[in-house]
Amino acid sequence: MTHQGLAVKAVGAIMATALIGGCTAAPTNSPTPTGPSQSPSPSVTQTLTLSPEDQKLADAKARVVLLWQTLDGLLVDSSKSINELDTLASGEALSSLQVMLTTVRQRGQVQVGATKIPSQSAVAKDDGWVVTSCVDRSDAILTDKAGQPVTPAPQPRLSHESTVQLVGANLQITKDEVLGSC
Repeated sequence: MTHQGLAVKAVGAIMATALIGGCTAAPTNSPTPTGPSQSPSPSVTQTLTLSPEDQKLADAKARVVLLWQTLDGLLVDSSKSINELDTLASGEALSSLQVMLTTVRQRGQVQVGATKIPSQSAVAKDDGWVVTSCVDRSDAILTDKAGQPVTPAPQPRLSHESTVQLVGANLQITKDEVLGSC
C-alpha cells in the first residue's frame, strides 16, 4: 500500500471516529483540549459533605440567621407572638429581645424591610459556638405610628457576637453582644 493510500485510510478513520463519537475532528497540528467539555452534560447534583465539626459551625451560623429572620417577622407584624423566639433564644439573649420587642410594640413602631447578614464566622468555644455576624439593617427601617422612620435611627451595620448552645434538643442563642460597626 502506498503512503497516499495509508493517509487516505488514516483520514477516513479519523472522520469515522469523529462522526460516530458525535465530535468534530481536530486538525492534526492542534493540541487536544484538556479543559471541561463545552457540550451539555447530564445534570449532576453534587452534595458537599462537611465534617461533623464544620456541620455544627454551619448549624450555629444558620440558627443566628433564623433568629434575625424571625425577629424581622415579629417587628413587621405586631400581631405575631413574641413566643416565636422561645425555641431560638434563651437566657440573657431571649430576655433582651423580649424587652426590645415589647418596647417597640408599646410605642406603636413597626419595621419595614428586612435584615441582611452579609458575613459570618463561627468558632467552637467551651460547650457551644460563638458566631460573629455583620448584621445589616440598612433596609430594615423602624417606623413610628405615622409611618415615619424613627429618629435617631440605629446604626445600620453592627457586628454581633452570638453565643449558641444546645439547650434541650434545640440550638439556641443564649447571649448576643454588639461589638461595634462592621
